[in-house]
Amino acid sequence: MIIRILFPLFFISFSIAVSNAQGIRGRITNTQGEAVPFANIYIPQLSTGTTSNIEGRYDLKLPEGNWKVLFQYLGYQTQDFELAIGNSFQEINVQLIPRDYQIPETKILASGEDPAYFIMRRAIAMAPYYQKQVSKYSCKVYLKGSGIFEKIPFLLEKQMKKGGMKENEAFVMETVSKIDFELPDKIKQQVLAMHSSGKDNNTSPMGMITNNLYDAEKYGVVSPVGKNAMKVYRFRLDGVFQDQGKTINKILVIPKTNGNDVFSGYIYIADVFWNIHSADLRLHIPMTDVKVHQLYAEVNKNTWMPVSLDFDMDFSGLGLKMKFRYVASISEYETTLNAALDHTFLDRMKKQQLQDQQVTDDIYADAKLVQQNQEKSKAQKQMEALMRKSVMSNRDTKKLNRLIRLETERNSPPEPIEIKSTFQVSQKKVNNDSAYWTTLRPIPLTESEKISFVKKDSFLLVSAKPEFQDSLRDSKRKFKIKHLVIGKNYDYSIDSIKQYERFTIPSLKNPTLLSFNSVDGLRLELPFSYYKSDSTGRMKSFNPTFAYAFVRKKLDVEFSYQRRLNGMTNRWFSVSAGTATTDYNRISGLNTMSNDFHTIWLEENYKRFYRRDFLQLMTSHDLSNGLNLNVTLDYSENSPLTNHSSYSLIKYDDREIQPNIPANKTLLPWQLEKHQSLIGRLVLEYTPHHRYSIRNHTKMYAESKYPTYSLVYKGAFSGVFGSDTRFDLVKIGLRQKVKFGIDEHLSYNISTGKFINSSKVYFEEYQHFNTQPTRFMFISSENSFRLLPFYEYSTQKSFIDAHANWESRRLILKQLPIIKNSPFSENLFVNFLSTPELKNYTEIGYGLKQVFFLLNVEAVAGFENGKYRSAGIRVSLNLK
Repeated sequence: MIIRILFPLFFISFSIAVSNAQGIRGRITNTQGEAVPFANIYIPQLSTGTTSNIEGRYDLKLPEGNWKVLFQYLGYQTQDFELAIGNSFQEINVQLIPRDYQIPETKILASGEDPAYFIMRRAIAMAPYYQKQVSKYSCKVYLKGSGIFEKIPFLLEKQMKKGGMKENEAFVMETVSKIDFELPDKIKQQVLAMHSSGKDNNTSPMGMITNNLYDAEKYGVVSPVGKNAMKVYRFRLDGVFQDQGKTINKILVIPKTNGNDVFSGYIYIADVFWNIHSADLRLHIPMTDVKVHQLYAEVNKNTWMPVSLDFDMDFSGLGLKMKFRYVASISEYETTLNAALDHTFLDRMKKQQLQDQQVTDDIYADAKLVQQNQEKSKAQKQMEALMRKSVMSNRDTKKLNRLIRLETERNSPPEPIEIKSTFQVSQKKVNNDSAYWTTLRPIPLTESEKISFVKKDSFLLVSAKPEFQDSLRDSKRKFKIKHLVIGKNYDYSIDSIKQYERFTIPSLKNPTLLSFNSVDGLRLELPFSYYKSDSTGRMKSFNPTFAYAFVRKKLDVEFSYQRRLNGMTNRWFSVSAGTATTDYNRISGLNTMSNDFHTIWLEENYKRFYRRDFLQLMTSHDLSNGLNLNVTLDYSENSPLTNHSSYSLIKYDDREIQPNIPANKTLLPWQLEKHQSLIGRLVLEYTPHHRYSIRNHTKMYAESKYPTYSLVYKGAFSGVFGSDTRFDLVKIGLRQKVKFGIDEHLSYNISTGKFINSSKVYFEEYQHFNTQPTRFMFISSENSFRLLPFYEYSTQKSFIDAHANWESRRLILKQLPIIKNSPFSENLFVNFLSTPELKNYTEIGYGLKQVFFLLNVEAVAGFENGKYRSAGIRVSLNLK
């Protein structure tokens, strides 16, 4: 009854809205009458515009008045019209004429070097300025994602159908958002409307807007105007044209080495200011080809911002084929220039170019400008001197880029600790009604997209019925006996109050629940989990795990309860208890899958186990930003175990399953006997200037560019609750990851410590090290010793443990022409260990990562006190 009353009222208001609207609409074609998809329509006075759809059609609402309208697209001449907009829509069909390109002979360099390098060196040098030219801006973004699955594998059909996606059926997602951005990374996104032809509304424009070419390196791609561009790309000037009174250079971007982190195609650079005018680039990532089109406009004097972006993605892999396209139309820009920068620099560059002068005294003719020159900083003078060079070398480019970057950083305020990023969606704005969106969207839908939304509207009518809602809720929450076999994720969340609550039953069909070792034989492990969190930052979880050893006929049961009491101070409390079959090296032992493989197939049982019955209490708390204190108290009864299985699928003449006793020269028999331990641990970690963001009243630390310092005390107390153990261990540590460029970083981890009291140390409390000597592993392990045997050099005395790893996509082998285009990356690593039993042991290795996207291959050599000790080849899979 209510719907019957409201629908006519809505229809009347909708009709009034349409009748009062005015603007322009039409179709954009080329000289052959073919549609020009995703052409940009822009009104400079209003800093607003739109984009044509794939059929070349556009629709733009405008206020009454006289406006200059620009129609533009890459490869075509810009058309501009002076239009008088009245109180109705005007049909404006536009024919774009292909652009003619010329290469002026005056720009051919005497050195024979392509003139593109003259242009690109200046564009690269100016990039840091354009990254921070605008301190804050706001804009309105319409984003449409549309695509089609050309092939869906049988195993995914049911799951995809649940999401409203079928083979050869178009799907569309739309959002209209208000974006507010402020340097360095404060982002506020307010979703004004959201619409999807599927069952989920999940589009977000921020990746489209912030991922412009000046910031591409943040996303793992080398920008043609980035600081590493000259190492990675070759450039060629293919043409020059005039656009709105500016000279635009068409530069072909050619990667020196193919890979997942490089563009190819064209970038267009404006003369004099050396800013990006537009781009037409391609990118290949595993199983996906991406085409990127970006168009910038001068939204304010000398301020260029992206106004139109479209991304074409063609995915083919794993039996799935999909074509997808994102189109973004950005309008209603309001920008604020960065007050910390000297923006007159651009005007001075223009004057220098126009006057064609080579020395500073000739540029500034009058006394006023001379005085201004005298007031410039030394860095500013150096920058202008470099820009005046008729021939700029790669070294000059790097120097100028660094000077501009340092100048912007020097004048900018300190980087704030908090990374402010907000995403607001009102459920009232998630409007899926097609009539409402007809009044809202700036880019018209195609016929196939309209059909997609008609089907969605039909689904909405059905899904709004109470019986459908009850059925959906039951499917998420109702228990069935079969769930004990096939598993189930129960969802009790209440989205309206941001309360998330889930319970999971593991599936017996999951093969990873099974494992095999020489102590237990076949082992089945069933991890259950319960999780609940809310918008206040509080969280709790309960995780019971049941495991049964079939040969040993033993049931292990563990319970773990965690609770976050305060999200802003990361205040946690946890309690865990149970009985477990545990590796003596609990922290960094061999992963279960690799041990299973070696035991069953190679008759090599590497892991050594003991029984641990325990109760553990833990609390942690941020004392201040970046400074965390963790305190743990652990009581356990520990018992040795023996092998119950010698099974191996293949029997070898020179091997046999070894006893469950660790090999260590310092190990005494009593250190493996049954005993009780009461152990306390205190860990203090500090990361300076550790940046964070806040989500749901919870502080989320970001990856830091600063080192993390750690201080650890671990002590066992004899005579308390029957504890037999007594020792005191102190450790200090330092770790850091330093990024040098795209997928190139140096990481190191250094730890040193000493048992200042080792009255009674049982083997599980030795200082164990990350030793991974197996020739093959299912999961790679960084910061590990590839050649040292398990347990043998674990110590109860002093130690120094250090690791360094340098990873790059272009290091040694990738420089060779025959394999330079292969997708793998390279790494060099050094490991160092010194204990009283092993003096100054060093491993040096070289590896290839992601060979065929799956394998890691390493060659490593070990030295003790500078003398060669051993060498080997190690292979691992990328399963994590």
